[in-house]
Amino acid sequence: MACAGCTVYRGVVLAGLKKGEWIGIVGSGGGLGHLGVQFAHALGLNVVGINARDEDLELTKKGGADVFVDARIGHNKVVDEAKNVTNGEGVAATINVSDASKAIATACAITAMHGTAIQIAQPNEVVIPFQKLISRDIRVKGSLICSAEEARAVLDVVAEHGISVETNPFKGLKEIGKLIDLAESGKMKGKGVIVMDEEQIRREEQSRLNMV
Repeated sequence: MACAGCTVYRGVVLAGLKKGEWIGIVGSGGGLGHLGVQFAHALGLNVVGINARDEDLELTKKGGADVFVDARIGHNKVVDEAKNVTNGEGVAATINVSDASKAIATACAITAMHGTAIQIAQPNEVVIPFQKLISRDIRVKGSLICSAEEARAVLDVVAEHGISVETNPFKGLKEIGKLIDLAESGKMKGKGVIVMDEEQIRREEQSRLNMV
């Protein structure tokens, strides 16, 4: 939570939306995205989650997204799906936590006129076609880490709403190869974690059982 949780929480807050408004999250099933879905849901927002992997879409749904869209259906259909649930307008704001080259363009495209797109992902380049930006009066904001005050708010929201991190624990540095293989396979859900203390792994497993 101290890294991914605080980072994506600030993005949700920076969007400046009110309860009942729609927010889009591009990359909604990744390490940051699945937390963003939970935070947005906890703050009373309606969530459109977008991802291109079955595992991520499953995690998006588990996190409480109201609508989850498979990006593999194509850009135009993704935009249509977002507009269909927002009376043709698009979401009020979007958070992009995907490093995919076209992700920020998708984020802007599903955002309503005069809306806001928050860029958290850190690809080498951020490229937005002018039609998705200038012609639609979209504001793009970059966001990194939250303030101390926002970090305290994160803990409050986590405690009140039971927000959890989906983890893939591995036992010690000897299993780092397994973590890399899983990450490169495209089948990892949430975050990969190398745990040096096996007792911590047992606590993690017990915590998961308690949440079922």
